[in-house]
Amino acid sequence: MSELDLTCVILTLNEEENIKRAIESVKGLSKRILVIDSGSTDKTVEIAKNLGAECVFKEFVNYAEQRNYALNLVKTQWVLFLDADEVVSEELKKEITNKLKEDTDIDGFLIPRKNWYLGTFLKCWSPDRLLRLFKKDKGIWKGEVHEKVEIKGKVGILKNPILHYPFKDLYHQYSKNLRYAKMLAEEKSKRGEKATLFDLKIRPILNFLKHYLLKGCIFEGKRGLIFSLFYLQYTIQKYSMLSEKQILLKRR
Repeated sequence: MSELDLTCVILTLNEEENIKRAIESVKGLSKRILVIDSGSTDKTVEIAKNLGAECVFKEFVNYAEQRNYALNLVKTQWVLFLDADEVVSEELKKEITNKLKEDTDIDGFLIPRKNWYLGTFLKCWSPDRLLRLFKKDKGIWKGEVHEKVEIKGKVGILKNPILHYPFKDLYHQYSKNLRYAKMLAEEKSKRGEKATLFDLKIRPILNFLKHYLLKGCIFEGKRGLIFSLFYLQYTIQKYSMLSEKQILLKRR
């Protein structure tokens, strides 16, 4: 498989358990593998360098800023953003190769993602399509948390997935959700948003029902139920932390 005019960007912070798998999945696909590290204290950077990746330190501010910083370092026509806990499947590598070799007017591609959860891929955590592959000069990242890229141009859809391994175990999921909930509460507070009684009492239940019933987690046994309950909990965490900020501001 010949390398494309493509750079793969991976953001890291203490990802020594994941980084090798991520880098090896894009070898032979991209000309350059660029790791943007925000201060790992484990062997992440050492492992990445040993695998041929270029590592650059960037102090973390928010995810969009990290990704846009990386964009400024990209010299190739195309860029693929991959998280350290993700893998480009062999089928996706072939599909990307074929698409980018075509004379196409597409400026970016949505890529489906399969999410590993408690021993297998969770069907109800889908469709989960992400715009991760695009022409470097056509995109910019927006949003501090759960950031998205805005593309100036035409967007296509790829068929084969990125494989996502987000949680080592349920404690890791709880900790990760708590961290994201805190960041989202801070982002909402900056925008002047306030948590209502609806957000605290009703929204968590609606989000549970959305995943458990509408998205079909009910058909995936205990795994689907646990995933839906964690989503309920995550919603409570997010809006409770936003409420906390409102309460503390009133007391000043």
